[in-house]
Amino acid sequence: MTLSSRYIYILLLIGACIGCTSTKYVPDGDSLYTGATFDIQSNEPKRFIKSVQTDLEAQLKPKPNTSIFGWRIKLSIYNALGKPKKQKGLKYNLSRKFGQAPVLFSSVNTSLTQKALSAALFNRGLFDAQVSYDIVTSKNKKKTSIVYQIKTGPSYRIDTYAVRIKDTAIVNLINNNADKSRVKKGRRYSLERLRTEREHIDEVLKNNGYFHFNPEYLVFEADTSGTRSSVAMRLKLKPQTTEKSLRRYTMSGVYVLLDSTYTAKHFIHKTDTVMIDSVVLYLNHDFKAKSIAQYVYLKPNDYYSRENYQLTLSRLMGMNLFKYVDIDIVEKDSTHLDIFIHLSPLPKRSVSIEVDLVSKSNNFIGPGMNLNYTDKNYFKGGEKLSLGFHGSVETQLNGQFKGLYTYEFGPQLSLTFPRFILPFKVPASSLFTPSTIISTSYTFLKRVNYFEMRSLQISYGYKWKESLPIEHYLRPININFFNITNISTDFNTLLLQNPALRRRYEDQLIVGIMYSYTYNQQVFPKKKNQIYFNGNIDISGNTLSAINKLAGSPEKPDGSKTINGIAYAQYAKFDIDVRNYHKVTRQTVFASRLILGWGIPYGNSTALPFVKGFFSGGANSLRAFPVNSVGPGTYRLPDSLQSSFFIQQGGDIKVEWSAEYRFPIVSIIKGALFVDAGNVWLYKNNDLIPGAQFKLEKAFTELAVGGGFGLRADLSFFIIRLDLATPIRKPWLEEGERWVLDDAKLGSGEWRRQNIILNIAIGYPF
Repeated sequence: MTLSSRYIYILLLIGACIGCTSTKYVPDGDSLYTGATFDIQSNEPKRFIKSVQTDLEAQLKPKPNTSIFGWRIKLSIYNALGKPKKQKGLKYNLSRKFGQAPVLFSSVNTSLTQKALSAALFNRGLFDAQVSYDIVTSKNKKKTSIVYQIKTGPSYRIDTYAVRIKDTAIVNLINNNADKSRVKKGRRYSLERLRTEREHIDEVLKNNGYFHFNPEYLVFEADTSGTRSSVAMRLKLKPQTTEKSLRRYTMSGVYVLLDSTYTAKHFIHKTDTVMIDSVVLYLNHDFKAKSIAQYVYLKPNDYYSRENYQLTLSRLMGMNLFKYVDIDIVEKDSTHLDIFIHLSPLPKRSVSIEVDLVSKSNNFIGPGMNLNYTDKNYFKGGEKLSLGFHGSVETQLNGQFKGLYTYEFGPQLSLTFPRFILPFKVPASSLFTPSTIISTSYTFLKRVNYFEMRSLQISYGYKWKESLPIEHYLRPININFFNITNISTDFNTLLLQNPALRRRYEDQLIVGIMYSYTYNQQVFPKKKNQIYFNGNIDISGNTLSAINKLAGSPEKPDGSKTINGIAYAQYAKFDIDVRNYHKVTRQTVFASRLILGWGIPYGNSTALPFVKGFFSGGANSLRAFPVNSVGPGTYRLPDSLQSSFFIQQGGDIKVEWSAEYRFPIVSIIKGALFVDAGNVWLYKNNDLIPGAQFKLEKAFTELAVGGGFGLRADLSFFIIRLDLATPIRKPWLEEGERWVLDDAKLGSGEWRRQNIILNIAIGYPF
């Protein structure tokens, strides 16, 4: 059935009724301030004026009541609740958290705003700009807005830029870095550009020995008396610039020392004095001097450099060996500095035990455990050795598979080096310490009464941060091997009936290269709108295909090529995960996520390997559908297999979108309203799985949609999440019957069992 239009009529009626009361609590003699607009007259390029208008909007105070498509929803809530008589109680708390008092025109200082706008225009080089305003009042005198009329005049551009500083060494440094200067002939005058230029010059001087220099000593003079709409810029030093700030300092001695507490506690180790590249290191036998010296970028006889100071501090902390790294700088004389680097080591070894209880949307439940041993300095050069063991059991307490269970266990081993291990040297390109990671794991999994699977994973890769929000992870060697044995008669019969499913449960070798790029603005907590992006490339099988051609390995009866009798996978896989976190208020967030994935099986593969496939449904995916149950396309497993806990079809292509509005309720309890949409499809047609192939013109009509409400307990160190969801659209139904919201039967136990899913999880879904 189609989605009924009566819901739209109800929403419009509610909106109209509430909208009529927007001035309910506006005092007599005052009016509701509805905001300001700009009427800008200018001959400057539209792109420039748009940028200027953004600066102007920042000067408008106060802001009018928040609105969505013209509906002041928070003001409406405030009016519906009524003005609280006391600053306590339920009405006050609801009004404070969800409502917003009317913003009155009497709180607007138009003359002050006019001056702020003029200053903003001046700072953008519009020296001749004129600002005036008109006050617009509604017929009933209850609403007021302002129109600011602006004539920008021409923007002034830099005609000449001269450095008028007597110290020739400073002048030479500024001129030698002129290619990075923000102040250049022909560019528009901008106060922000001058600030950036001052910071740039300060950075250049601090990196070339001027230890005591302060950017506040730099001053720009602007002269507009020359050619029309042009400005001559001069850079000078303020008269109060101190003589000390113009001294150029050289580093005399650089010393690396363990802190006294650690030295006293580990007195049994003889302290060694080692000199590497003129850096003196006072260490003991717990540390390799060479591994630490490689990250000391401050060198004797070099000019002091703030960049090398920060690089040394960041790289040493990035080794994850020290609680803190403290760098003391002592003036030895009027032109020399001594550098003392104090290291406070962390405990070398640690053991952790993690026990959890997993509850899945297919009614399977069971305990799990992870043991982990870590040695942070295994080879005494900051190499981290991690040895782990995991195990879990899950079973269905009620339902079709009651009494059946699955268990898995296995060890993991990883070794992380705090540097690139390459046949050539890579110069430092950021403040962050790069890593070389070698890892391997083995897992034994048993589906009782079905099969046993053994998997081995080996990878070798490099991880590094380009900057605080940007991280790269390249794994040139990535090997996965899966071996399935002890297949039961019943499961073998099922595989014989489903050839596509059979290919997913064969022994398989995956050898390839993987690359991941992450951009995460969440490292900037004060940013109102944060973006997260993760992109992955996974290419497998090409090297094995070349080896196969050279060796002439035999084929299997189904035509698949093998290496040592084992079929290998061949595919290219690409996926992106894009998220946006918009802080509506200090405690409310609108979060959204888009996942796009595309896998192209070719050569030796007709579909992606099961472990590399895309799936949809579950607590961190489409929450209104059981885990991995959606798709591919409009295909649906037979009813006899719907409740299966491991037969999941998956796909080669994925589209998924989620959005949720997160808000506080009381204390540590938070709430969320959410909607999810998505599906997976096969890249190639398979007659045994009708409706599963991706077709662009049909993709939108084949999306599954669900929504619901969530409760989250924020315990600071982790979040317990309960999301209650129901399907809104089921893509496997006949066209015209896929929207199912009108079919809801809350009073029916059978309907609730099939359509209401409670997701219990740790952490946010994204």
